[in-house]
Amino acid sequence: MTRRRPNFKTLLRVTRALREPDSNSSSTEGSSSLRDTARRAAQSALNDPRVQGAAGLVRDRAEAVRSRAGEGADRHLERLISESRARRGEATPDEVAALLETRRRERDARIRRVQARQQLLDRAETPEQRRILTLVAGATIWAGGTAEAGPLRYTTLLDRLAPGGSAEAEMAVHRALWTLAERRVLSVSPHGVVTAVQLLEQMTLPQLD
Repeated sequence: MTRRRPNFKTLLRVTRALREPDSNSSSTEGSSSLRDTARRAAQSALNDPRVQGAAGLVRDRAEAVRSRAGEGADRHLERLISESRARRGEATPDEVAALLETRRRERDARIRRVQARQQLLDRAETPEQRRILTLVAGATIWAGGTAEAGPLRYTTLLDRLAPGGSAEAEMAVHRALWTLAERRVLSVSPHGVVTAVQLLEQMTLPQLD
């Protein structure tokens, strides 16, 4: 059988295809590059100390609103239960009274943690100090933080507040942190762990799960 030879037009199409890059591949690579650029830009924005500070303020306001709403709801529930029992001439059962008391103590402890956090942040004298105290508060249980966020180390603060590694930005963090340490707002251990120093009235705060 005689093999059919490709004509000139077929050879021309093949040659052009070999010379020109695959449009789909180019488009895919371009989209991937754009996504990577957007991701880096978003991460850079999240690491910006000003963005972190603004996010902290929003979280504080939201937590204050939730605390006030929760307190109002609990007090309303307690009043309804008491009034309902009183109308029927019945005393509140011991188990119900114990549950209400537990909720009351948890609510009071939660409110005190919110207040302790605000008191800690209020000790900042500059925006840089407030950014530091916001991060420290997030790792401080008695100020509403979580154990998962700690321990917070000196190097972590530098990485978070001076992500670009510029000498000027790092010096601002050093200066703010050691000013807070001199004022006994923060404590820095020999191993570089940064913790908040409790005020006397904060030391009696119950540690509830």
